[in-house]
Amino acid sequence: MTGTFSSTALAWLLTYAIHSTVLLSLAWLLVRTRHWSPGASELLWKSAILGGILTASVQLRLDVRPAGTVMLQRATVSAPATSRAQIDRVQDAGSGKREANLNVSASQPAADRSGPAISMSRSSVAVLAWALVALVLGLSYVARRLILVGRLGDRNAVHEGRLPEMLTELARDAGLRSTPRLTSTSRISSPIALGVGEICVPETALTDLDPEQQRSLLAHELAHLARRDPVWLGVASLIERVFWIQPLNRVANRQIATSAEFLCDDWAVRRTGSGLPLARCLAQVAEWIQASPLGVPVAGMAEERSLLISRVARLLEGVTPSSRSRRGLAVGATAVLVATILVAPGVSGRPGSQLLADETQRRPDQASEPSASPSQSPSIASILSRASSAKQVANTDTGVVSALIARLEDENADVRRAAAHSLGSLKDPRAVPGLIGALKDSEAKVRASAADALGEFEDSRAIGPLADLLNDPSTEVKKSALDALSHYEDNVLPAPAIIRMLSDPDPDIRHNAAHLAGKLRDRSALRPLAKLVSDPNSDVRQAAIEAIGELKEPAAAEAILPGLSDTNADVRQQTLNTIEELKAGIAEPTLIGLMRDPDADVRQQAAHLAGERSVLGAIPTLRRMLEDPNGSVRESAVDALGNIADNAAYDALRAALTSKDAKVRRAAAEALGDRRE
Repeated sequence: MTGTFSSTALAWLLTYAIHSTVLLSLAWLLVRTRHWSPGASELLWKSAILGGILTASVQLRLDVRPAGTVMLQRATVSAPATSRAQIDRVQDAGSGKREANLNVSASQPAADRSGPAISMSRSSVAVLAWALVALVLGLSYVARRLILVGRLGDRNAVHEGRLPEMLTELARDAGLRSTPRLTSTSRISSPIALGVGEICVPETALTDLDPEQQRSLLAHELAHLARRDPVWLGVASLIERVFWIQPLNRVANRQIATSAEFLCDDWAVRRTGSGLPLARCLAQVAEWIQASPLGVPVAGMAEERSLLISRVARLLEGVTPSSRSRRGLAVGATAVLVATILVAPGVSGRPGSQLLADETQRRPDQASEPSASPSQSPSIASILSRASSAKQVANTDTGVVSALIARLEDENADVRRAAAHSLGSLKDPRAVPGLIGALKDSEAKVRASAADALGEFEDSRAIGPLADLLNDPSTEVKKSALDALSHYEDNVLPAPAIIRMLSDPDPDIRHNAAHLAGKLRDRSALRPLAKLVSDPNSDVRQAAIEAIGELKEPAAAEAILPGLSDTNADVRQQTLNTIEELKAGIAEPTLIGLMRDPDADVRQQAAHLAGERSVLGAIPTLRRMLEDPNGSVRESAVDALGNIADNAAYDALRAALTSKDAKVRRAAAEALGDRRE
């Protein structure tokens, strides 16, 4: 497992390095060749910095392999030098054509044809080296954050003066749910936004700035909080350090921070009405900055002194904040990410499925060779689960089926389970004995997979073993056995074993057993099914009532009558259906009451039954149902009235000719026409 994990991790890191380089370089090129608004520039860079992580993950998860994809290759298990294996490589499963056999040494690694191969001998070392460096850089960032927290530990809450009132007013005007906490300290020289709800200002801001400058200062920092810039800076800083293999992340973060300052300036201008006070405030704050930087990126008003000149100039020039929607740019960025997944080459940590599937297809005379080691089992299991794609080839190549049958005795349970699943997809009758043997496997998941596979064959040899499996201690295995038996003809089903499952503790098993019991046509199932009419699970109750109807025993109708008052509408409707099938009686008041049921399907079925049985007492209710909110119910009411030979029903049909529903009018006219005939 260690080798598999390290190869997957290394493949992901290398794919991320490729994709992030493509996306970040594209963002840099776009920014250099065209002037973008701060909002658009920020979106470009954020999409690029996060896009590499997303596209690498999706491409490896979906196993997308564009042209140029590189393969990380692990050496195969060594065997004696005198042993040789024949590998038949099938390139076109649809045509069934086979290329020339390739004779290779058993100790020679198999090369994937999707791209060049890289030795895996040092993959674990490479991943470990990356992880150690990422850990050191990440911990150093956390340590510096803790130092910052300690440095600001003596800050005091500001409750008096003009600033708290200004901040409350700005927060209210901005539509924020709560007013951020306002603090001050002498340890900083520039205002900063902290966390998600605090603004910390230098003590000089309380005394050296006029009210307009203070308002613009608070508006700028409030914009950082409203945009969640402190949170983003923390995440982006960790991404930069954890993925230190991508130096362009640092460039992206600086560009994002620059755009954030411009956007917060614009936000403050919209809230204060002018950029001049903010420009004067920036100039004043620039004079205070004498101390060393805080050590970690923070959402500060003037933390980047190099930006101050351009920001002040921008504010004095009266640049109008852009209000254009960035939806089009977001759509374009999404399209670029999708294209990166589909087109950008990556690195795959596992061999191509078709080739390794071919490697497992040994000749029958080689079945005695040692099976794959446990460390290789996950790869083999993955390949075997895809063997169904070679179905057409397997019909003409006995090596596929033979290899999969041999894998039913593999030492790894995942391999055995995958082999059983693939044999079920291939549906080759030669696999039946082996799958029957797998029903006694020590692992429940293997037994369940073997039962599912045998259900695809419908081979009579499997009925007895599948019936025995209904005594299995695993609920999942019993479900698979019941599902497999449902594929067989009714007259060969093991009735006693299935009827016994009607009392199983698991509701899903009782539900499946009830469905099968209806196919049995065995009267001994009536009593257990009647008990299930009051089962706690509504699906079980519905299946039991349906099964009783399939048994065609009118005497059993009394057992299902409680279903007419069931709390579940599907059960009530199924009970009406079964009563109709069994030609069983139903009290007229009960039927009329169901014609007023809250559920439209129940009302429709009750109306249909009243018409079939010509219930005269139902005519007034049927007449009212002509105005039912549900169109299907209205049509059923017309049909029912047409089946009742009574003058009152005739009058109701004539009244239906004036209905607002065209379908009701047409059905009423047809019913009246049938009466005249």
